[in-house]
Amino acid sequence: MEIVKPTTVLFVGIALIAAACSSASEPTTTTSTAQTRTTTAIANQGGTSEGHTPTDFPGTGPGLFVGDNLNPSFPDGVGVQTYLEFALPGNDGATAAVLRSDRLITSGTPFDDLGALVAEPVVYDMFGPDLFDLRAVGPSVPCAVVGGTAVECDVGTAVQNAVVAGLSSVQFRLRFEIPGDNDGVQDLAMFYRTDS
Repeated sequence: MEIVKPTTVLFVGIALIAAACSSASEPTTTTSTAQTRTTTAIANQGGTSEGHTPTDFPGTGPGLFVGDNLNPSFPDGVGVQTYLEFALPGNDGATAAVLRSDRLITSGTPFDDLGALVAEPVVYDMFGPDLFDLRAVGPSVPCAVVGGTAVECDVGTAVQNAVVAGLSSVQFRLRFEIPGDNDGVQDLAMFYRTDS
């Protein structure tokens, strides 16, 4: 996933994008009659700082996916959530930020059965199994599915708060509103199945 960050004289923003989704990290420029906007994509950290946990008990894995019934022995009603981290380039007046992935693949019907996919800001020192019940540090924001293969979440407020707090990175948890639907059928939104 990545954060995409437009910068301009009149408008400044940011966008976060999953590295698994795009290898592009170079700024791109678009021009309109009102202003010039440079969009910077910041890839997620990956590695040991990210992954998934169950929603109700300790455990971890490296893939980036959310949903329920991860495997046949997974308890009904328990979901899977993903944690992501993005380095912040410093206080440059960012006023907009979008968390985006262009690699959405679904198994089952997660968006029909589990409600909205949401992103919420979190803060953690190290990714691990005990994050399963970590409290969010700000409100969750709904994510929109775009064209069936992309997801976008407006995380501008969370990024601005992290910059104001002097943080060098911003962290998010992705989860569905309903952890699991108790039907025994896998419903997953997958961004990268094996490694962040």
